[in-house]
Amino acid sequence: MRLLLTLLLISLVTSSGKATEESPKPVSFYQEIRPIFQANCVGCHQPSKNNGDYVMTDFQRLLAGGEEAIAIVPGKPDESHLIAEITPDGDGNAEMPKKEDPLHEVELALIRRWIQEGAKDDTPENARQRYDQEHPPVYTKPPVITSLDYSPDGSLIAISGFHEVLLQKADGSGEVARLIGLSERIESVRFSPDGTKLAVTGGLPGRMGEVQVWDVSKKQLTLSAPVTFDTIYGAAWSPDGSKISFGCSDNSVRAID
Repeated sequence: MRLLLTLLLISLVTSSGKATEESPKPVSFYQEIRPIFQANCVGCHQPSKNNGDYVMTDFQRLLAGGEEAIAIVPGKPDESHLIAEITPDGDGNAEMPKKEDPLHEVELALIRRWIQEGAKDDTPENARQRYDQEHPPVYTKPPVITSLDYSPDGSLIAISGFHEVLLQKADGSGEVARLIGLSERIESVRFSPDGTKLAVTGGLPGRMGEVQVWDVSKKQLTLSAPVTFDTIYGAAWSPDGSKISFGCSDNSVRAID
């Protein structure tokens, strides 16, 4: 009996030792890091709204950084400017995300570990961002129109497309602009009560919902707000144009400024 217990103990110790010696699974950019950036960063750092000349939706530009310094140095988190920007100071404040709470310490640790492991990109080819103003969608057949809206003065019509909203002159005389953003599926388009802005809801099915607000006269994206992890629907402005409500696939209706 004593011999049997001794052998069992040796087996348990050996098994425990092997478990602790196993290296942890590498951090996945696509599964673990990208969702953090998507929820907190890409609203301001994308081709249509590249604050600080920094785009985080293209992997090479994510590494390169913007106006200030190299954002990510693979294998060297302490030399990566992004880490300095998102790490809170002694008062608990961080440079990024702007006007939002700092990232959680678990998220920070995960990003540091990903960089330490070489900042590798494991994004599937079919999930990469493919379209922006310089690379617009090319249609081989007319797309399904999920939403359209007339401007209050009747001069413009906004039409949903793939990854974009097309602004056309309502009299049919020509195209005004192609508003290309992150959302591949556009679910609704709505002009603000005064016609100066256009709200767009949609997203990446099963990955992200997004509210976009475009400046109609400048044809520029002024707001990109990621919401939930699926496409969102039914944009509606408040009468004073200060808020936008929309429906989510989690059976909720939400509103943002």
